[in-house]
Amino acid sequence: MDIKKVLSIVYYIGMALVFIGVLMGMSDLEYNYMVLLIGSLPIIGVRIYNWIIGLVENRRVNSILVYSSLFLLPAVWAMYTGRSYWVVFILMVAVLDTFASFRRFKK
Repeated sequence: MDIKKVLSIVYYIGMALVFIGVLMGMSDLEYNYMVLLIGSLPIIGVRIYNWIIGLVENRRVNSILVYSSLFLLPAVWAMYTGRSYWVVFILMVAVLDTFASFRRFKK
């Protein structure tokens, strides 16, 4: 199997786990931070990989995506410590991802 397909599958599994972790956090279920952490690690890894191997013209958009994914880690910490402001970090991820989605990647 092609490396891009494998990374894409891992990325989508990570996104699904982040979504489930956020839903668990909103429902106040146990181990919500673990699901969010397990989901955020592949997202961070794939975005850093894309930043490293990507075109120079796309470096700025990939940097935004890397910083966006790194905001998931403080969200995990806030969930773990029982703070309610983990939602702010998830909101920052959503805003940065939305901003990056309107930027065009060069091929």
